[in-house]
Amino acid sequence: MEPLQALGLSPEAEAAYLDLLHNRDADEAALDELTGLGLVERSDEGVVVRPPRLAMSALAERHVRQAELARDSADMFSELWKAAAGKQDYLEVLPTYAASQAVLNSVQSDARDQVRAMTVGNLAARELRIVDGMFDALDRGVRYDVIYGAHVLQDANALHMVQSCIEAGEQARVFPHVPLNITIVDDRWALVGARAEVRRGPEFVALVVHDSPLLRGLERIFEALWRIAVPITNGTELNDVTAGPSLDAKRLLTYLSAGLTDESIAREFGVSERTIARRIGRLQEALGAQTRFQLGVQASRQGWL
Repeated sequence: MEPLQALGLSPEAEAAYLDLLHNRDADEAALDELTGLGLVERSDEGVVVRPPRLAMSALAERHVRQAELARDSADMFSELWKAAAGKQDYLEVLPTYAASQAVLNSVQSDARDQVRAMTVGNLAARELRIVDGMFDALDRGVRYDVIYGAHVLQDANALHMVQSCIEAGEQARVFPHVPLNITIVDDRWALVGARAEVRRGPEFVALVVHDSPLLRGLERIFEALWRIAVPITNGTELNDVTAGPSLDAKRLLTYLSAGLTDESIAREFGVSERTIARRIGRLQEALGAQTRFQLGVQASRQGWL
């Protein structure tokens, strides 16, 4: 396998990069792919081939994180398989949506200290809704940490609902690829939502996971995603959490990662330093970064570099 293909680049894009190094023309689609990865830069003057080390290092780091998450996920699904095959007593199957909702509602009264959840949306209903009793639990001091899949928040009403929860005390973050619905109550048990194929067709089912290696695995997956997810605040706009960066934003992040000063970046963009500072501030707000260093870390984690 060629070196760039090993990091997920298409054969066409790798060939295009090598062509550009020898001043040959490249396919438009391949150029788009290379631009998105920061390997080339396009301007009115033409295409500039950028040094590959920074972009490839960020891409390699992304693959490392994905591999770590894949290993944790493999452990989790291995435990699920063992439980199904061996009838482990720490696993309960809830075969209907009504049964799972009853358990989910009990979370709010059963939780003592903390609820950690990640959601891809309601698997049996079209709209996101606030779980009954959640605000009461927040009022009595239960901490809620919730990771939302980015597509869940593509609806303005859903984002407004999430912001209502944030105002009540929820800590919310967004991640592009949340794998499944999980609610972890303290460190005692978890509810895992899924769909199953049965004779009558697809049907909602859920699993209750009690204290076990599987529960520990679910907790590790949540914490891994929490560290790289982007915080949502009351000021977060819909596009901030669902849209990726523009080409100009990627270009700006690349310049920052390369160590260019605001003056140099402003000269490259043909704008004032104040304009560059404002753009950097908007990127920091979108990625929940307090400093420029944190901005670089978060941008790399989200695949923006």
